[in-house]
Amino acid sequence: MISRDFIMRQVHQLAQVLALILFKKRENPEVDSTETIDSGLRDGLGLSLEEVLTSDKHRILQLCHQKGHFYPDLAVAVADLLFEEGSEEAAVRALWLYSAALEAGGTLPINAIEWVSANPTAE
Repeated sequence: MISRDFIMRQVHQLAQVLALILFKKRENPEVDSTETIDSGLRDGLGLSLEEVLTSDKHRILQLCHQKGHFYPDLAVAVADLLFEEGSEEAAVRALWLYSAALEAGGTLPINAIEWVSANPTAE
């Protein structure tokens, strides 16, 4: 129960960061959200954006595991942030996370489902 509460706090924290980024982008579409994403990932996962962007698929998916259980909601929250970052490296990692979350029965935004369906073999 304690680990699930911790995961839900992480998801909530990352969702707040995403909301902030989307608000800033709505106000100014040219805003660079890299620093906000980096800060959110550091606070939520303990890794910098650079560390996440240079991690392999196994390590990325392990970020969303705790005690042998995969948490699709956490994967989607991290993927949403990476998708907003906009680089090719971030997009590939977001795709890995969205795909794993979908495979585990997680709930994804419709645009993420369409994106995963259009890119089924991203390695």
